[in-house]
Amino acid sequence: MLLSFFIYLYPANAQEEVEIPSGPFVMGEGEEVLLDHYTIDRFEVTHLEFKTVFPSHVYSRGQERHPVSQITWEEAQAYCGALGKRLPRAAEWEKAARGADGREFPWGETRNRNKPHPSYSGMVKRVVGYNKKDISPYGVRDMASSVWEWTADEAEGKKVARGGVWNLHLDYEYSKTTDQIEVDPSQRFIFVGFRCVSSRP
Repeated sequence: MLLSFFIYLYPANAQEEVEIPSGPFVMGEGEEVLLDHYTIDRFEVTHLEFKTVFPSHVYSRGQERHPVSQITWEEAQAYCGALGKRLPRAAEWEKAARGADGREFPWGETRNRNKPHPSYSGMVKRVVGYNKKDISPYGVRDMASSVWEWTADEAEGKKVARGGVWNLHLDYEYSKTTDQIEVDPSQRFIFVGFRCVSSRP
């Protein structure tokens, strides 16, 4: 029992990739978008993983499996590039989150009965994969209840981030699969992390 508890808290391979098949999906409010096959990290990149590429990266003890944050867009892209990957386009991120049937949340159409804990916003993060209900149709984790994630897309001179938790005057809400924010790519925020994708066959 104790062993299974620790396996749940600390996924064996946070860099495990999920296959997203080629084909159309409903993006935003109804636009049909056709994407080629790609893979996406099942979990957000952790502090420990980021440190393997950038040894100077510093984090607090006990946060090895927490999603990495307070890094710039350029650093996130460089990390993915070092692994032969890249940051996802917004459309790729959204398809991985909502599937081909245009779900409002990764788990379906119904808002989760329990509100997200304030720690999910990035102020005090949890280990990747902590939220057992936040699973997309393809099995991708933490796309509506963790940090926001850098993407390759740009809007009004800033980079688009997807996912994350909304802090509405200290009333926290899960993000919908279509939600996004625009972030200065040179800034570091405790609530912005990332995951990588690959177009390799």
